[in-house]
Amino acid sequence: MLVGLRGVSPASDTMSEGTLERNRAEKALITKTPTHSQLFPKNSGVKNYSDKNGNDVTKAVHKGRKTFAFWTLVCLLFILAIGNLILTFTILAVLRLGQGMESMEFLPEHNAIKFFGDTDFEHLYKKDGLIESFRDTPMTISSENGSVMFNLQVKPSRYENKLTVNTSGVFVRGVNALELIDPDSGEVVFSTAAADMNIPDGVNNLHAKQISVKRITSPVDEDLTLRSETSAHLRGAEGTHMESKELFWSADQDIYLKSINGSIVLSGKEGVFIDVRYLPIAATVNRTDKYSQGTGQFKVCVCMPQ
Repeated sequence: MLVGLRGVSPASDTMSEGTLERNRAEKALITKTPTHSQLFPKNSGVKNYSDKNGNDVTKAVHKGRKTFAFWTLVCLLFILAIGNLILTFTILAVLRLGQGMESMEFLPEHNAIKFFGDTDFEHLYKKDGLIESFRDTPMTISSENGSVMFNLQVKPSRYENKLTVNTSGVFVRGVNALELIDPDSGEVVFSTAAADMNIPDGVNNLHAKQISVKRITSPVDEDLTLRSETSAHLRGAEGTHMESKELFWSADQDIYLKSINGSIVLSGKEGVFIDVRYLPIAATVNRTDKYSQGTGQFKVCVCMPQ
């Protein structure tokens, strides 16, 4: 009855246990697979492990970090671009840039720049030397506590002063002629090339600090008046000659007639008169003098030539 039964020997039990331990060791070796980092230890010292499905866990995490850094950089660049765009539109709105600016407009068809209102410049360079205004808008050039100078570039880095306007006057140097033209009629109001200067109609007074001319005349039926608030000096390099129907001199203080190397001639058809009523009267020096009861005295001295 016990023919079909096999007994189990102790040797077979020992073999079964050894086989089971060997299978466990092989399974552990199969689960721990070598990665690229293990094959090439010089590139990375970190050992990578795969899960039960064979996925590389460390490589997936590293790739996720790269993706996050990339999109972070893209977002930063996008924010900077939006900020730069807002700043650009703000500058355009403040300066009112377009075809021009708030006080300046470009006219490319006329090859010109139009300024509105007051414009402050330290230096203004014009290639053709033309600075003009519109017909209905006068142009004023002024300087605060300084001079307005117009220079001409004759050579590279070399300039010559041609026109200077300051509180002392208007100075023109090294030019053939200076002309002032009426913009409405186009007539020449003043020109240094003209032999005579005629004051146009409507101009009654001419104010100047110093005038160097050869001759000053007025029409026969009109008076010529030379007037100064402080003092007036009439000086001629070779003498001064005055001729009129009636010559009238008046001064608040003194009138000096002086000739350096010539003579002074006062000649009139009906004589020369001095109104002594307007001459200053000198008071008496010594009141104990016998003439102290007088009202004062004056003296006119005339030196006759030898």
